[in-house]
Amino acid sequence: MRGTVLIVGGGLAGLAAACDLADAGYRVTLLEKRPFLGGRAYSYVDGRSGQEVDNGQHVFLRCCTEYIAFLKRLGVRERTHLQRRLYLRLLDKLTGKSVLQADRLPAPFHLLRSFLRYRPLSLGEKLLAAYALFRLHSLDRARHPELDSISFREWLRAHGQTEHIIRSFWEVIVRPTLNEESSQASADLAAMVFQEGLLRDRDAGAIGYARVGLSTLLEDAARRYLEARGATVRLGCGVRELLLRDGVMAGVALENGEALQGDWVVVALPPGNLLSLLPPALREEPFFARFGRFQGSPIVNVHLWFDRPVMSIPFAAFLNSPLQWAFNKTRLWGTPGEEQHLDISLSAAYFWEDWPGRDLIEVMHKEVMAFFPAARTAALRWSLVVKQPWATFAPRPGVRALRPGPVTPVANLLLAGDWTDTGWPATMESAVRSGRQAARALVRRAGERGESAFAAEKALELSLGERP
Repeated sequence: MRGTVLIVGGGLAGLAAACDLADAGYRVTLLEKRPFLGGRAYSYVDGRSGQEVDNGQHVFLRCCTEYIAFLKRLGVRERTHLQRRLYLRLLDKLTGKSVLQADRLPAPFHLLRSFLRYRPLSLGEKLLAAYALFRLHSLDRARHPELDSISFREWLRAHGQTEHIIRSFWEVIVRPTLNEESSQASADLAAMVFQEGLLRDRDAGAIGYARVGLSTLLEDAARRYLEARGATVRLGCGVRELLLRDGVMAGVALENGEALQGDWVVVALPPGNLLSLLPPALREEPFFARFGRFQGSPIVNVHLWFDRPVMSIPFAAFLNSPLQWAFNKTRLWGTPGEEQHLDISLSAAYFWEDWPGRDLIEVMHKEVMAFFPAARTAALRWSLVVKQPWATFAPRPGVRALRPGPVTPVANLLLAGDWTDTGWPATMESAVRSGRQAARALVRRAGERGESAFAAEKALELSLGERP
């Protein structure tokens, strides 16, 4: 065993770091304040309906290679579904149904056929949008750091995109992937989404989702994986403070008064939570103080249970409607019975987050009836609103300078979380990548301190079948 590691936070980032470090031979203790693992990717049983509910609809794409590998590592990949290639229905109140579908043509031409049939845009607008897409495809982001200083809308307008094109095409992709509107999103992160998810590989944009609740998918599997490798998982175990002694982390103080010692501390929490745990002297350090400038972006989910099927398709995006995305959870999960559970997902939900739940349910119910006539005669048996004021960090222009890597000025303190500098927006992929980055950085720092790191690095490489 190479040393003790305390990991604060049992979300995907903390779990990924814990799995890597346990595989590399460290004595890992994972501390999670809540009574379950998963962080912001969890599910629970709604008390009124008795149904399992995700805190928010989480999807992944085929380009999310680290997250998919993590599912395989835990042995739960078969409990998810992943399209072979992108197939997305878009329902528009004005123009009807369109489909964005990848075919066998090489990238970036794999979307061309379906894009030419995309009804919300005229032929001239499609040509303008295609021009911007090809500019994005050839854009070398590494040579243009100024992209992070402007909004994606500014970039689009500079490349001939009208407000109608932005609203009817670009926002359909930007809002759910970045959890932000194009007028507020960093052009650099938006360009990354289109390059990695749509333009570089014809299969990259295929949509995946869990076929069970998020906690059902991950929690038991992650705990078994860690405990089989000697790790300790402590739930309901809140950390009150990180303990700094002589310039290094000595451990953590728990809310119950207990103190735990560790050679290393990995904090896998959102930036505000991290700052609250730091000793006052560290909060003023420029490296840490900048974390207070992060802003959050909300997501609102409206759950509707009907007494009969009203939506036959698994999911769809919407235009010219308060609906953004609707997911047929009954079909996604293969739930038996006559009832149907729909999950309406609203990203960048600044407009909706302060609405009373009853009013939100009424608005979304009416919109469902407008698009799906069967809902007009079906009874709404149950409903639920789930609001996440800080669902993700807001990917505003300038956010790249705020995002830290895993290494901190404190030699044995490392950071993980989807908000750290993974190159990705706040996604499950980013969370897993950040945890693995923290584990690698820890092993390297251990080597700098004279600990044997070669075997540990090989263990990290082999844990997901990576190349050296």
